[in-house]
Amino acid sequence: MISPRLILASASPRRAQLLAQLGFDCEICPQDIDESRWEGESPASYVSRMAREKARSGSTQLLDLTGVLIAADTVVSLGDEVLAKPESPEQAEDFLLALANTTHEVRSAVCVVASDGNSSLTQIGEAVSLTRVTFCSVSRGEARRYWLTGEPQGKAGGYAIQGLAAAFIRSIEGSYSGVMGLPLFETAALLKKAGLDCLPPMEAWEQ
Repeated sequence: MISPRLILASASPRRAQLLAQLGFDCEICPQDIDESRWEGESPASYVSRMAREKARSGSTQLLDLTGVLIAADTVVSLGDEVLAKPESPEQAEDFLLALANTTHEVRSAVCVVASDGNSSLTQIGEAVSLTRVTFCSVSRGEARRYWLTGEPQGKAGGYAIQGLAAAFIRSIEGSYSGVMGLPLFETAALLKKAGLDCLPPMEAWEQ
């Protein structure tokens, strides 16, 4: 039984699934924050700030608990342009066509905060994974058909690496789970630092 309680400051089912892959059950606690990008803010600074602000927002719910909160954000960028979640079929098609035959960057930031249950919070740390994703050629017809699957909706950059978009991805350099939304290597390291180890203790095997 893993303790203390683990709270995920996100509504993303993919992040919850990735935590489950590490053996963690989590409580879903999405945060409503202003996700506007500041003028001149780089994709790297933006994704880190979003993760920190989600953690700061969610931390108030930790004050009376013994628990750990994890916040994360993912940003897809092509140069300095950030490709957010598409707001229309046309924008989703434009995103996919812009990514075609290019290499873009996906950054996922993770921020972890712990509480001892006595209104004392500890900033465990934060980490950012950087992954370079290379797409093959994509026609407008393919982009339109991809939108009709429903998969691009609600996805940063307008695609899901774990879904049908895999057919467009020639190669990745970095973290596959990071592109999904939660880099597991960095996440496991931060959670271990907070006292949550994904590997069972030796005693569990000796019984």
